[in-house]
Amino acid sequence: MTDFLNHPAVQGGVAPLVVALVVALLLARSRLAWLAIIAGYLTTIALSTGFQFSPLTASRKIVLASVVAAAVGLAADIVRAQGRGLATVLALVAGASSLWIFASVLAQRQGSALYIMAAGIAAFVALLTASVQTLRADGLRTGAAGVGLGVAVGVCAIVSASIGFLLTGIALAAASGAVLLAQVVFSRAVPAGFTGAFPIAVMAGLFAAGTLTLAELPWYALPLMLLVPLAARLPVSERLPPIARAALLVFCTLVAAAFPIAAAWYAARGSLA
Repeated sequence: MTDFLNHPAVQGGVAPLVVALVVALLLARSRLAWLAIIAGYLTTIALSTGFQFSPLTASRKIVLASVVAAAVGLAADIVRAQGRGLATVLALVAGASSLWIFASVLAQRQGSALYIMAAGIAAFVALLTASVQTLRADGLRTGAAGVGLGVAVGVCAIVSASIGFLLTGIALAAASGAVLLAQVVFSRAVPAGFTGAFPIAVMAGLFAAGTLTLAELPWYALPLMLLVPLAARLPVSERLPPIARAALLVFCTLVAAAFPIAAAWYAARGSLA
């Protein structure tokens, strides 16, 4: 059993999918179903690295930030805060928090390189968060964006020599897929709200930024990841059955995910040449 749980495919794919699916099915009739996203992610952390926060490295800060993002998203929906203004604030906070998360890594840079990387990471995380949050009224689109972003980050991570972000990226895709499946099973779309959209965006943004700063992801792969939430906004008929609509949206986001993956593969191929 231990060998089974230690297998990367189980830690990053099977386990988070099963846990997220159970949570999503149990809570499928409410927006709380989107707590499956953080449940799936934490399952991967529990099985892979465990919950240790001393010393507080960048990777461990990402775990903390992901949990906080899920709590903040849930709180925002509970108090029924004004969407547009709050979405902007949350995007800016997410971007600013990335500077704290990667402070120790950024400190290793000198001169203008430090400020360029810091500004680029903060802008990327803020823009991705803002973009994903525009999908929050549509559960199928948000779930599809989560699948596409998770696959993009996960595959880019393995190409860029990062097993840790491979696991967490695929876990995000698996958990998002589980929430999509729950909506299909009950033939009922559940709006993601901030409970779903905010943690998906924050996790995807930080995983990608972490692969850039801690591994070998090329910088130009980050802006290409912004294509994924844009692909989730492509027109797909509301009259289609949920399963057909979900499949089309996931297909669109996976096509968009191919662009940052291709960039990472090109960079890795060049470094080996």
